[in-house]
Amino acid sequence: MKTRIRELRKHRGLTLQQLADLVGTTAQTVQRLETANMTVSTDWLERFATAFGIHPADLIAGGPNRSIEWLGTLNSEGGLNAAGGEPDSFVLDVPALDPLAVRVGYPLGPYAADTILIANRLKGKDLANAHGADCLVALKNGPILLRRIVAGQEGTVTLVPLNPGQDVSYDQKIDWLGRIVMTVRYL
Repeated sequence: MKTRIRELRKHRGLTLQQLADLVGTTAQTVQRLETANMTVSTDWLERFATAFGIHPADLIAGGPNRSIEWLGTLNSEGGLNAAGGEPDSFVLDVPALDPLAVRVGYPLGPYAADTILIANRLKGKDLANAHGADCLVALKNGPILLRRIVAGQEGTVTLVPLNPGQDVSYDQKIDWLGRIVMTVRYL
């Protein structure tokens, strides 16, 4: 049976050994399970699901498409304008456990206007996987922004704008962030 173990491990930024430690096995066993060279039992599915914090059915490849929450459109400063006239969500099979989507309203860094950005919302220890990445960032009691993330100390981050001329924000406390994992452009 084909599973999503490798996909989820890579999205979490885990090595084979780190995941093996979480599920109580060896790196070689994890590799065999990822490549379907070893039978994946329901016990294995439950162990990996617990390690990833998901439902065991989410580990089976070819599952149903996911509904992605639509947040809105990004303005020229990289800030979010709430969704208006857009759907609440849409369905697309994406490489994310907690997907979010925005449309780029104006060119922002490498993203052209009208590009749809798909982000994977990260929480807890997974936040470390956002260092150096472009992310949607929800500031504590503030706006949602598209910024490049530099991990700080004591749970803070530095937010680097994607366009020149905007100010870098240091030592920001955040509610959540979503690492950009996919872009969709219509030609």
